[in-house]
Amino acid sequence: MVKRTTELSRMNDLELRKLVLDGDEMASLCLFKRYHAEIRKFIVSRGCEADDADDVTIISLQKIWKSMVNYDESNDASFNTWALTIAKNTYLDWSKTYNSQMIQSADEWSPNAADNTTPETLIEEKERQAYVESLLGQLSEFEQKLLLMRGAGMKYEEIASELGVTLQVVKNRIHQAKLKLVELSKDVRKD
Repeated sequence: MVKRTTELSRMNDLELRKLVLDGDEMASLCLFKRYHAEIRKFIVSRGCEADDADDVTIISLQKIWKSMVNYDESNDASFNTWALTIAKNTYLDWSKTYNSQMIQSADEWSPNAADNTTPETLIEEKERQAYVESLLGQLSEFEQKLLLMRGAGMKYEEIASELGVTLQVVKNRIHQAKLKLVELSKDVRKD
């Protein structure tokens, strides 16, 4: 096994890609390890906070694996450039969504917002709050707790310590909960 791992680590990206497409799980793990740290470092260098960089890295790697079959070495850039381009675009998409939500949040909770309170805005706010609560209500209690703790400004490490679970469990479950909320909100909009 060690010999195989060493052998795989010496292969270039295209050789590993071919093995991954043939279903070789060890090659997939080797390529994942090779790109995980590089993509995370790349995303952090673009200004992403360390906690959020983990989420964006995982999303990027998922997109790379899903579209790996579409990579054409004769027409596309090097595999590394191609993978980092996917990571960059994933970060830009995530950033637009996240920043848009943060701006809306800041606008809604600004001290001046209270000065412009009208009966209509109060009703809209109550409706928005009910909508968010209904979405959250469809998550497990654990997922709700994780999101509320994170929303209160707690760091992943603090949440893990508070709940007595591993850091990786916290990161994975928060990421999964966010994805569920996105899907649930899409379903509601269709109705």
